Amino acid sequence: MRLSGLVLFIISLLWLVSPQPATAVEEGQLVKKDGKWEYYSGEDPGLKYLYQKGLITQEEYDKGLRVIENKERLSKPNYSIDVNNGLNIRVGEKFFLKLRLLTQVRYSYSTYNSAWGTVGDSRNPEILGGQVEYRAVRHQSDRSAFSVPRARLQFLGYAFDPDLRYNFSWGLDQFTSDQEGGSGRAKLLDAYIASWHIPWLTAQVGQQRVWFNRSQIASIATSTFADNMIVQNMFAANLISNRDVGISILSDEDQYRFNYAVGIWNGAGANLARDGTSVSQTVLAPTGTPGAQPSGITRTYNYNTRFLGGEMMYTARALFKISGNPGYGQGDILNSRVPQAAIAVGYAYNPGQNYLSSIRSDIVDRAYRQGVAKNNNGRLLGGGIYDFQTYEVDFIGKYQGWSLQSEGYYRQQHLRDAFAGTLPFDLTTVPNPNNPTQNALVIGPQPVELGDAWGWYVQAGKYLIPRKLELAVRYGVFDPSTKQKDDLTKELGVAINYSFDGTYNNRLVIDYSNITSGSGGRAPDRYPWEYQPGFGSDLIENRINVQYQFYF
Repeated sequence: MRLSGLVLFIISLLWLVSPQPATAVEEGQLVKKDGKWEYYSGEDPGLKYLYQKGLITQEEYDKGLRVIENKERLSKPNYSIDVNNGLNIRVGEKFFLKLRLLTQVRYSYSTYNSAWGTVGDSRNPEILGGQVEYRAVRHQSDRSAFSVPRARLQFLGYAFDPDLRYNFSWGLDQFTSDQEGGSGRAKLLDAYIASWHIPWLTAQVGQQRVWFNRSQIASIATSTFADNMIVQNMFAANLISNRDVGISILSDEDQYRFNYAVGIWNGAGANLARDGTSVSQTVLAPTGTPGAQPSGITRTYNYNTRFLGGEMMYTARALFKISGNPGYGQGDILNSRVPQAAIAVGYAYNPGQNYLSSIRSDIVDRAYRQGVAKNNNGRLLGGGIYDFQTYEVDFIGKYQGWSLQSEGYYRQQHLRDAFAGTLPFDLTTVPNPNNPTQNALVIGPQPVELGDAWGWYVQAGKYLIPRKLELAVRYGVFDPSTKQKDDLTKELGVAINYSFDGTYNNRLVIDYSNITSGSGGRAPDRYPWEYQPGFGSDLIENRINVQYQFYF
C-alpha cells in the first residue's frame, strides 16, 4: 500500500514537471485604481467564451489571443512622461527630451575697508560711457542686495539615435555690475550636437563648455559655494568664460580610466564670432583752424578694418582616475564607500587676442571687453595684441563624505604688438606714465610690461550629516602680472550648505569670503595712480552670501 502510494506520488511529480500543452487559463494582474486594488484580466472574454463552449480549438484560441495583444499594443500611446531630475519625455526608442530649470536666489552683504573708498580698484575695471574709459572703482559704503544670479532653462536628450545627442540651454542670469544693460536678459549658454557612437572618440560641435580645467567644466549647480573663486574664473582658457564655439573630441569619462579631450575654438567666448581686430584709420590731421579738428586731436573715421581673423584657440586635457570615478561635483554628496580620486593636466593656446586700447579701437565688441574684465583679466585691456598659453593641473579626491580638490595655473602673456599700426584718437587723453602732469603729447604713449600670470587654490569639505549637511573651506592666490608689484589677490572662504532632499536639487548655501587685493601695479593706458596717497595698499572685502537653489 505504501509502495503504491509512493509510485503514485512519483507519477504525479513527473506529470507536473513535464511540458504541458497551453490551455486557456485566467491570467491578469492587480491594478490600483482610485486608491483600490482591482483584478484586471488579460484575456478577451469573448474569445474565452468561444473556447470554453468548444466552438474554437486551442490553436485558434492562441492565435486570436496574439491578434488581440498586438492590437492593444498598437493602440497604446508610444510615449512616456516622468519626473526624475527634470521633466523627461520619451517617444519610442529614438527620441528623448529632458527639461531642467535652475534657479538661484541670493542675498549678499559686503563690507569694504577704507582703501576701497580712497584708492579703489583702478587696474581691472573698464567703464563704459560715451567712450570707453578707465577709472578707479571705489566703494565708500557697505553693499546689501538681493539678486537672482542664475536662472537657466535646459533642453537636452537625443533624437533619431540614442547616441546622437543635443544640448540647448538659456541663461537669464543677473549680474552685480552690468554696464551693458543685459542683466536678466535671455542669453544662449549651450547649443551643440554630440555623437557618442564611439565612446573613446565622441565629438561635440557648437557652443559648449571648454574641456580645459576642472572648475570651469563643473556645473555651478554642484558647487559647494555660491560662486567660483576669482582665481578659478580668471584662468579660463579664453580668459572670458567657461564656454566657447567650436568642436571638441573626447572620451567618455564614465567608461575609461584614462581620458582625453582636445578642442578647436573661436577663442572669443560664448555668442561672439572671431573677426579679429577692429582698427580705426586716421584720415584728417589736426590743424586747430575753424571747422577742423582741434589741435592735438586725431579723431578718425572707423573703416572697420579687420585682421587676424584666421587665429583659433586650441585646448587639450588628459585625466587619469586613480581610484573610482569622482566626477566633477565638488563635495562627496554620495558618501563614497571606496576612495574616489583623479588627476588631470590641461593646456590652452589662444593667439592673436585683440586687447588694443579703447582709445585706439573703439568698435571692438564691448561684450568681449566686458567679459575680459568680469573674469578679472581687465588689467590686460589696452595692452595690444596678445598670444596666451595657459597650463593647468588639477586633483580631486572623495571618501566617506570628505572631499579635497585643488588646481594650479600658469599663463604666458606674450605681447605680440602693443599698437598694431593704430593711432590714438585724442593724444591729450593718453597719460605720460612717468609724469602725472604731462600727457602723451610730450613723449608719446609707452607700453607697459605685465609679464605672466599664475595662481592656485585648494578646497576641502566634509559632510557632517551624510548627503545633508556639508562644511567646507577654501583658499586661493593669484598674481595677474609677474612684472608688476603690490597686485596679489588672496581669497579665503568658508561655506555651509544643507540639502533638503539629499541631492543638489533643493538646497541652501551660506558662505563667507575674505578677498584681499593689492591695488598696485601699472596697467596699459591707465593713469599712473602710484602718485596718489595709498596706492598699492590692500583692498579688503568681506562678503556673506545666503543662497537658495532650486534645480528641477
